[in-house]
Amino acid sequence: MREHLARVRVRYGETDQMGVVYHPNYFLYFEAGRTELLRSAGVVYSDLEKSGVFLVVTEASCTYRSAARYDEDLQVATKVDHVGKATIGFAYRVLGPSGALLVEGRTTLASVDASKSPVRLPKHVTDVLAGR
Repeated sequence: MREHLARVRVRYGETDQMGVVYHPNYFLYFEAGRTELLRSAGVVYSDLEKSGVFLVVTEASCTYRSAARYDEDLQVATKVDHVGKATIGFAYRVLGPSGALLVEGRTTLASVDASKSPVRLPKHVTDVLAGR
């Protein structure tokens, strides 16, 4: 699956006293990118949840290169880098207004049922995310 771009504008409440994005908020941007990538592929979280499949973050990492600031228009470039039987890996790049790389990150999500037991990802999800 191709990389997906999502726009995010830095809101005041996401910054510290100096107007710089507070570091854990980049994970909110990753979530926005991931959600929009999945939506663009026809995979909607609420539909999965209605079918009894939930995606939970099991691993998350972030490398900070440069700071984003209040009111900047950012792009979150998201791509699927792994599709397993019950896991999906995502890679992220947050780009500043000039296109400069600000942050890189990665998450792994596991597919579980309502009791939090691992379950296979639905076939239509693995097919579309693996580009089949």
